[in-house]
Amino acid sequence: MAFLILIFVHLLADYPLQGDFIANMKGKNIIILFAHAGIWAGCIAITGFFIGFDVGYIDIALLFIVHAIADYLKAANKLWYKKLDPLKGGLLSDQLIHVGQILLFIAMNAG
Repeated sequence: MAFLILIFVHLLADYPLQGDFIANMKGKNIIILFAHAGIWAGCIAITGFFIGFDVGYIDIALLFIVHAIADYLKAANKLWYKKLDPLKGGLLSDQLIHVGQILLFIAMNAG
């Protein structure tokens, strides 16, 4: 159930809580990128805490840093994203990274 809850929170934080302005500017402005990554990481970490995870600074740092890097690369069309359609392979790649983050977060806090 933790996975489903965290996926739902991910979808909320990565879509409606992001908005068009952030989506369009996060590849151009580091403050906006960090704001989005902070909102996303905060939503995931706080939800993990309410699920019963012992959320620590390493969890939060990994959630924030990986999300910020992945979203920057996608928004700025860098590395492998240059070769991918933004709404197909690019979106899939980005979302697989975020689902991987959630799976790692669960694995680090299972037990």
